[in-house]
Amino acid sequence: MTTSDGTTTSTSSTTTSSSVPNPSRRQFLKYTAVGIAGAAVASAIEIPIFESQLSSKNSQISNLNSQLSTSQATLNQVQGYLTLSPAERPIVEAIADTIIPPDSNVVGGKDAGVPYFIDGMLAGSYGKNGNMYMQGPFIPSNLTGPVTVNGVTYTGGTVPARIESGMYYQYASNLREFWRLGLQFLEAYSNSAYGGNFESLPANVQTQILTDLYNNKPTNFTGPMPQEFFFEIYDMVIAGWFTDPLYKGNINKVSWYLTAFSGTNQGAAYGGTAKLMVAINPTVVPPLSLSEYQRLMGGNM
Repeated sequence: MTTSDGTTTSTSSTTTSSSVPNPSRRQFLKYTAVGIAGAAVASAIEIPIFESQLSSKNSQISNLNSQLSTSQATLNQVQGYLTLSPAERPIVEAIADTIIPPDSNVVGGKDAGVPYFIDGMLAGSYGKNGNMYMQGPFIPSNLTGPVTVNGVTYTGGTVPARIESGMYYQYASNLREFWRLGLQFLEAYSNSAYGGNFESLPANVQTQILTDLYNNKPTNFTGPMPQEFFFEIYDMVIAGWFTDPLYKGNINKVSWYLTAFSGTNQGAAYGGTAKLMVAINPTVVPPLSLSEYQRLMGGNM
């Protein structure tokens, strides 16, 4: 299912713009970002005009980066989690780091704020199924044989769900309940099949458990199907990794620096006119978040 668009967590100094990830990680995340952010700019000539304005704006952005990064991490710590229970938080944090693992160069999904993003979404319209069709009948897919719905019998059963098409079931419950049940059964499966809570197991075992979900291997899931729960948590972790920091994830704009994505920076921060074209030595345009853009433009959006 495609989705729209804090317990305290720490933010490592490696999330600043000076962090340089290893090439393989950068390349992987670039490819991942193509389908989510989808922006690329090429250059061959640099037009050296408005240099003083450019320098001034770059200085302002640098200062804002420092202020807003600290403010975001502090806000998450002060606000805490909004809806995830004390038992659910460490599971979601471990899931975030399993899908976006930390390394020696950059933080993982947990310290990038992904769990806070997911928590915020679950506490809001997403968790309440806002703007989603919620009428019955609530019929599972992939059923073979005759299926009768509202007095009409379909002899061939239901249409098989395409892999990664979203939920196989239309649930009467909302997505907050979907996550509550999914995390509960994930923890139960981790204990029964691997001898411990998901968050306490080694990273390679956590990866295997998520692989099991993808392959629909667990049989103790009585709520969401394992595979569809995997699709939902994967989509939300990726969304929290690439989101605008305004939504609590992507602290310090770590994913934007890794993928050279400029965020909302379309040149307007440099005086309202695009001054950079293709260049032999292209100028790197720093990523700009919604909060930074609003402050640079005097609070007017």
